[in-house]
Amino acid sequence: MLICLVTVLLLHLYAGNVEDLEEMRENLPGAMAVTAKICNLDGSMDHGLKIEEDLVTELLMSGSVAEPAVAVQLLADVGGSGAKDRKGVPALDAAGINCLAGAGELKPEDVFLMEGETLDFLASDGQKCLVDRAILEEKGCRVGDRIVLDLYYFRYGDYHEVFCEPLELCEYEIVGTVETEGSGAYPELILPLGAVQGSYERAGIPFLANSFSFTVKNPLELNAFKEEMHTLGLLPVSAESDLHYEGNALVVQDETFIKAAERIEESLTLLRGFLPLILFIAAGAGYLTAHLFIQDRRQEYALFRSVGVGRVKSCLIFFTEYLLLAAAGCALGTLCARPAVSESGHQSIIVVITAVGCCISGMLAALVSMSRRNVMQILTQKD
Repeated sequence: MLICLVTVLLLHLYAGNVEDLEEMRENLPGAMAVTAKICNLDGSMDHGLKIEEDLVTELLMSGSVAEPAVAVQLLADVGGSGAKDRKGVPALDAAGINCLAGAGELKPEDVFLMEGETLDFLASDGQKCLVDRAILEEKGCRVGDRIVLDLYYFRYGDYHEVFCEPLELCEYEIVGTVETEGSGAYPELILPLGAVQGSYERAGIPFLANSFSFTVKNPLELNAFKEEMHTLGLLPVSAESDLHYEGNALVVQDETFIKAAERIEESLTLLRGFLPLILFIAAGAGYLTAHLFIQDRRQEYALFRSVGVGRVKSCLIFFTEYLLLAAAGCALGTLCARPAVSESGHQSIIVVITAVGCCISGMLAALVSMSRRNVMQILTQKD
């Protein structure tokens, strides 16, 4: 029983460590996210880019992209004043975003929404907006009011120039305010990305996003993900490239994840390399213990046979006796391993079956060998 207990305890410790490492590998994407962002080819810019609408759509529809954050930079005037027509500069920094992560350093606790509203409206095309509290007080407006906005977009020239051009005169409902205690950079006017795309479409102007970042949905398949991004036309960053505004390169921040995954994989490979040795030890212990058990009971076996007990029945008596001892030892080993090893019930059953199977194999081999001899051979056999 003690030998079976120690053998099962060793198998449980081995199987538990392997299972813990496999679980750690599976949970690694949740504990260590891999993020990516679009930038220009030389890697110097990840905001203020020209990201084509087709690329934005394909990335949003990709099964490899999670938590996408898209933003388009705008300028705006409140009240339809038309400052740009008067050669002035539009007063407000605005942005169309699909989630709060696209608004720079803005956090959910910095946003105060009217009752019944959630930040989910940013992913819609509704004519709703968030306004900086100081701007709202300056304009004499309140949450729930509707305001007229002059929107302006950025047009990129052929020689790295950037022009501010009128986009659309439209009306939005104020559904919340933005107020931060720090000096973090964020837009003074926040609009849903879908509504801004509608303004571009009505104006007949090609839509261009200015930034796009996301999380890789399955970091364990990074090679397949990078191949998919390459088919979408995204290139690796090249420091030798010239400065331009086209967002056609992808930066994947996966160094830390890859190093952690490699360490886990190396540990798994090392442990799995010991599997033949572990199984050999378990099989040897089970076989040797069973063999010695039978050899020690030769006199009893000869006595059973001499009083008329059949060969099969005699072997069955010893087999049942040893099987109960082995099962009890395996059960105690499993109970002793429980506090130290967290393994699934399925894995625990496999370990017990393996240990008991080794004992049964050794027992059957010893019984078959002994049953082939007659009583006189058994009694005269030396140890």
